[in-house]
Amino acid sequence: MKKEIGNYLNFCFKDFEPELKEEILDCADLLVLPADDLMMDIGQKVEVIPLIVSGQVKVFREDEDDHELFMYYLGPGEACAITMICSAREGYSKIKAIPEEETTVISVPISKLDEWMPKYKSWYYFVMDTYQDRFEELLKVVDGIAFHRMDERLIEYLEKNAEASQSNSIHKTHQQIAQELNSSREVITRLLKKLEQRGVVKVNRNQIQLIS
Repeated sequence: MKKEIGNYLNFCFKDFEPELKEEILDCADLLVLPADDLMMDIGQKVEVIPLIVSGQVKVFREDEDDHELFMYYLGPGEACAITMICSAREGYSKIKAIPEEETTVISVPISKLDEWMPKYKSWYYFVMDTYQDRFEELLKVVDGIAFHRMDERLIEYLEKNAEASQSNSIHKTHQQIAQELNSSREVITRLLKKLEQRGVVKVNRNQIQLIS
């Protein structure tokens, strides 16, 4: 397992100092998470920092009526800033995280978050960059809810999906999209039809092709 973790570190986290990589090898586990498996739940005790090395994870909020609010995706070379913040304060997650495909993570004990901050510059900058990137993503979510029409939010959502999967084909049902945008299936279907008429997308069964 150490050899596998070392290979992933050299590929996805190549900027980490050799000494930091050695410490990660000594304390980390390698986990393979199936698609749609619950990686993190609201209220769950945060005990590890998952460093994503392959796959894609959806991070979102959910209320008591199962209404979802999509926040952002995590891919190789990334970690969840909200998980880090929650662990640093009270230790319990405020988000849900679900792999959208089989995902491999290097699981680091949460106690290492603060221990490595003054010790390794690469870890300090990684954590700070993670906070900044996710904060900017959250600002986009707030802007979308406050200022953008639903069709603009839908286009931005499709673009994020395409960027995260590195494919212009988005394999989502209209109901799944509606849940993540806190809308209704009928509204999403109607908007997709309008976008298709404008030549922005091509809609097939359980698949949307982003054209422009």
